[in-house]
Amino acid sequence: MPRKDSGLGPAASHSPSPPGHDVEQSLTSMEGSESGSGFVPFATGVGSWFGAWGMQQVLFSWIVVGELAAEAEWVGIAQASTMLPSTFLLLAGGAVADRFEPRRMLALMHGLAALAVLGLALASLQGHVSLGELIGYGLVIGTVQAFSMPARDALLSRVAGSDLMRAVTTMTAVQFGAQAGGALVAAFARLTGSPPMLFLQAGVFLIGAFVQRNIPPPADAAKPRVSEFRPADFLQGVRHVAQEERLWAPTILVVAVGLFFIGPYVVVFPLMVRDAYGLGVDALSLVLMLFPLGTILGSLVLRIRGVRRKGRAALLALVCGASMQAAIGAGVPYWAFVGLTLIWGLGGSVFINCSRTLFQESAPIHLRGSVLAVYQLGFMGAAPIGTFLSGFAVRQFGLHGTLWIGASLMLGLVLWMATQTRTPRMV
Repeated sequence: MPRKDSGLGPAASHSPSPPGHDVEQSLTSMEGSESGSGFVPFATGVGSWFGAWGMQQVLFSWIVVGELAAEAEWVGIAQASTMLPSTFLLLAGGAVADRFEPRRMLALMHGLAALAVLGLALASLQGHVSLGELIGYGLVIGTVQAFSMPARDALLSRVAGSDLMRAVTTMTAVQFGAQAGGALVAAFARLTGSPPMLFLQAGVFLIGAFVQRNIPPPADAAKPRVSEFRPADFLQGVRHVAQEERLWAPTILVVAVGLFFIGPYVVVFPLMVRDAYGLGVDALSLVLMLFPLGTILGSLVLRIRGVRRKGRAALLALVCGASMQAAIGAGVPYWAFVGLTLIWGLGGSVFINCSRTLFQESAPIHLRGSVLAVYQLGFMGAAPIGTFLSGFAVRQFGLHGTLWIGASLMLGLVLWMATQTRTPRMV
């Protein structure tokens, strides 16, 4: 492992902003520049999607563990249903994003997501949501997610302006800020019940369908190429990533995050709130809000300081996450559980921003959607596997043992990447 600095420092591409320069000013300045035109409506659409997704995480989890009182294995299966479509469809979504206007794709995906949530809200209102219906809903919303993510990432590069790292950190702050806000709002389900919150979630999705039209159309050079689909096209991004260590090394790490972090997070945390602490949906909402809150705070710091060595910083961030997961696995009071989750989110902000920027900088314009789909596939393709396995691991090793296993495997991988690859030297 590297011995000296953490990799955090003034970014090579820009001078640090003064401390008073906040996110709103950054968004305005980006929109005012020619290359960054459209960033504000783009960020609004990001906020709409992830605000609704923050509500989704809380409401879906609570319906499974609270209202249906599912066992650990079924919690894992239900949570995996929202992620499983990405395993099979993200590469297709990336190929589509390279050929069709991403603004229109995103508007369509927002509308379809709203319809799916409305269907679940109506079923919940009638009082007969079954586990099978919930899994079916998870597959639908996961399919929509698989096509929205590559389009959103491809559009980011177009509206980012001249400073890509700052655009990435700003979008990350917006994303997780909206997600935290959505999780907080979903806590009111304790007072209102699930149906009103589900109707509200559908409305939040619909906001994004309308704001996308305010993003300017692409210049001729950035217009997606229209051609016939061939099966081999779906693998173009994979082939390109496999040829560049700057891409395949972060891909290995994001796969590990899906397996060892996301799986335990979405399965173990709701069960811990219910079984270890004996608490309800409001306590779950607080826990699921604290991770994105930490990511927001970390992203704002990165906007000011920048990152000197993105590879090294990403590895250290994973060490931080594994340490927090192991500490939670040691068995701590609820207040410490909440605090450790916040610190985990701070580390997560470093990893997400560094790995995402490495991909954005290295993706060629004609394959941007396909290459960025590989990045998302690392998270979302591995996450259902980790989620599924976590549900059964809880049965065999308990809640705390499952967290320890994930943390140990992540630390082992980080050690290998730090000593056997050039990841620590990536800038």
